[in-house]
Amino acid sequence: MRGPGFASCVLLALAAGGPADAQTLEGVNLAGAAFAPAALPGVYGQDFSYPDDQEVAYFTRRGMNVFRLSLLWERLQPEPRGPLDPVELARLKTFIADARAHHAAVVIDIHNYGMYRGVLIGQPGVTAADFADLWRRIARNFRNDDHILFGLMNEPKQPDAQQWQAIVQAAIDAIRATGAANRILVSGIGWDSAAGFAATSGATLGHVSDPGHKLVFEVHEYFDADSSGTTADCVTPEAAVARLAAFTRWLEAEHRLGFLGEFGASRNPACLAVLDRVAAYLSAHENVWTGWTYWAAGPEWGDYMFTLEPDAGIDRPQMTILEKYLPPASRGLTPGTHG
Repeated sequence: MRGPGFASCVLLALAAGGPADAQTLEGVNLAGAAFAPAALPGVYGQDFSYPDDQEVAYFTRRGMNVFRLSLLWERLQPEPRGPLDPVELARLKTFIADARAHHAAVVIDIHNYGMYRGVLIGQPGVTAADFADLWRRIARNFRNDDHILFGLMNEPKQPDAQQWQAIVQAAIDAIRATGAANRILVSGIGWDSAAGFAATSGATLGHVSDPGHKLVFEVHEYFDADSSGTTADCVTPEAAVARLAAFTRWLEAEHRLGFLGEFGASRNPACLAVLDRVAAYLSAHENVWTGWTYWAAGPEWGDYMFTLEPDAGIDRPQMTILEKYLPPASRGLTPGTHG
């Protein structure tokens, strides 16, 4: 894993914000805690689980330094505006402690698609104030940890970008009212597509304000024909990069920072070539891309076509590609540089 000197640089970069610290974060989604959303609260260890220290250790040994951890709002906060569930909160804190022990950051990802118990935020029964209350409570618990990033919402399904902007603004204001200085990741509507962000969300979310000046705009992108991430086939490397380019231009024009929160490729040679080109593109545009988390890993995935989980101790081909763009742990490189 990376040494303490590297960890200190990462934490300083997280605290500082701004373009100078671009692409300090490179890692993976560790899924499991948000599994079985139809089983609420669900049985721990059967319906859902949190990653353990062994998971964290494997990826940090490869040079990764951030984990996007998917959570369900309903498990963390069983009633709107009620207290956070102490058992679920303890599980979250245990995972964060494991990540910190390995000098890694954590994105707390509320993986609810803009909903609570199937009801969209903004529809009767679930308000923007309810959502803001969730983030106020999360922020109170983690406001002193600059290496924890607040991923407001995974792939919100709200149909209107202006409505989503108001919901996001309420959550940001609630977070900052606690004194929290953490980075905040803001997703767009339309499946949070990198290719579509500028057209669907850019004009409205570009007006979101943050008194802490630590907003990062999160997008997702997959590289099969319809960008759904449901097939093992891929478009050409050139077409894959083109899906990211419009968002890159938006970031540059708006003087914003971005984060590729989800992307994945199957193990076939054509898709591995796409993954290589995408990782190279992100590295080449580190002035605006703060980093990325590949989708996905965790022991429950089995032989899922995108998984980074090692197979009987053997690295997946996707890890071999991504490792080319990670700083070797033995070098103690400055964040954002590559060997």
